[in-house]
Amino acid sequence: MTDGIGAALDALGDPTRRDLYERILARPSRISGLAAAVPVTRPAVSHHVRVLKDAGLVREEDGLLVAVVDPLPQLRTYFDRLWFEASVGEGWLRERFAVSRRLHALDTIAPVAPRSRIA
Repeated sequence: MTDGIGAALDALGDPTRRDLYERILARPSRISGLAAAVPVTRPAVSHHVRVLKDAGLVREEDGLLVAVVDPLPQLRTYFDRLWFEASVGEGWLRERFAVSRRLHALDTIAPVAPRSRIA
C-alpha cells in the first residue's frame, strides 16, 4: 500500500472525518459552517479538517474547504483488488504469496557477474 492510500484510509477511518469529507465533497464549506452542522466542537472540527488536509483529501481555496478527489481512484483500485482477491479464494492467495516470496528471495541473492566469452 502506498503512503497516500494509507494516509487516506487512516483519515477516512474515523466516522467524524468521513462525515466532514462527504459534506465538503458535496459542498465546499468554511470550518464555521461545518462546525454548525455536526455534533462536535469547532476545535474538534478544525483538528479533523487538519487530518484530512494532511492526508491530501482537503485543501483550502479562498477560505473555503474543497475536497480533493485525486486519491479516490487509487482507493477504488485498492478496494477493487482486495475484492478480487477475496472473491478468487484462499488457494489463489496462497499461490500469490508463494510467488511473491520467491521473487523477494531472488531480489536478495547477490547478482552474479556475467561470464566473459573468449573468442
